[in-house]
Amino acid sequence: LYSYDFLHRSSTTDANGAPILQTAAADEDAQATLQHVVLTFDPVNGRHVYVNGVDTQDADPVAGGTLGDWDDTFALVLGNEPSGDRQWRGVLRLAAIHNRALTATQVQQNFDAGVGERFYLLFNVSTQVGAAGSYIMFEVSQFDSYSYLFYRPTFINLNADWQPSGSIPVRGLLIGANGVEVPVSQAWGNMNESVSTANGYAPDTGQVLSSLGTVVPLEKGPDADEFFLSFAQLGGSSNVRVEPAPLTPPPPADGEPQPDIGVKTFDEINASMATITGVAPTTPAVRATYALVRQQLPAIDDVSAVLASHQVGIAQLAIEYCNALVNDTSLRASIFPGFNFSTPANQAFDTPGERDLIFVPLLRRSMGTGLLSQPDESNVRLELDNLTTTLASCGGSCAADRTATVVKSACAAAVGSAVTLVQ
Repeated sequence: LYSYDFLHRSSTTDANGAPILQTAAADEDAQATLQHVVLTFDPVNGRHVYVNGVDTQDADPVAGGTLGDWDDTFALVLGNEPSGDRQWRGVLRLAAIHNRALTATQVQQNFDAGVGERFYLLFNVSTQVGAAGSYIMFEVSQFDSYSYLFYRPTFINLNADWQPSGSIPVRGLLIGANGVEVPVSQAWGNMNESVSTANGYAPDTGQVLSSLGTVVPLEKGPDADEFFLSFAQLGGSSNVRVEPAPLTPPPPADGEPQPDIGVKTFDEINASMATITGVAPTTPAVRATYALVRQQLPAIDDVSAVLASHQVGIAQLAIEYCNALVNDTSLRASIFPGFNFSTPANQAFDTPGERDLIFVPLLRRSMGTGLLSQPDESNVRLELDNLTTTLASCGGSCAADRTATVVKSACAAAVGSAVTLVQ
């Protein structure tokens, strides 16, 4: 019940690893708690078992032997038999395999490293002892799935120049968890110490109050359990209760990168196009087109969710707004004053001044002016200029409505582009 069995295949054992090396039952080496267990083998010294850093001193019944007949297909199984019918219900905190036997010194060194993460838990006692920066410090680690290990309570002042001017009594130290003193594990309940230079206080290490450790039950888990200390006497105070010093929270983890920009949603797009063109959204042709493409327009402002189908719907709506604008002679005259729509297309856009009569109103109404963040106007103008040049090239004879068509196209390109949609 309290023994470890070491079965190991070599030239001096059979296929099941027998004869076994078994630790003495009287030593009760195997306990129902987390233990540091090391099994070593080498041809000269044979098998050894170490528990919590100490050799159990159990003699191997056979000589060391060799591994010359080792089969690379042998299975490594932890916590069960290869057949899977003998499930072990314990907990493995760490398993390691070395390519040579560890020495006793190395085993002890690994055991001293502890069972996992080790923390220094500080309880501020500055008020009770009358010295700022004074703490009771513990080395704390999670011992197993059910408990914590508290070790070496130490009085320390974080001011390297501080020295106790006299003697600071520390009596009856008790640990509490989650608002209640722990009913067990009170290894320091009878503590009767005094902090002083004569008793060994040093600025860099403080003064160890006890070399004892204790195991405290785990209740809510490492992320939720909260501890406090109480003292029969601490400094000049009696029946003292001290909460732990809060740790500075780590900076929050970075989330997924998010775009700095978004896109307008369907109603915002419709309202923006109406404002830019001056066309009422209730205009029959516009209203009909919007009703047709509304479900095809972006429903959320996430720019990464924009699809090609969204852009098709946006283009359709922009074309209809610009068509209504140019077909309304009074409205187009107010937005593009001075431009002659009756001039043939191959003449209407000959000069930069003529093109500016169209481009400037479109750019100002779609882009705005003086914004901290907006597209480069020269780049947008270049795109409109290239489009106009291509569409106005109609040879020696142009259709009567060609000029209006070119303006509608330039308008739709500006109104339906990212210049308008991105926000």
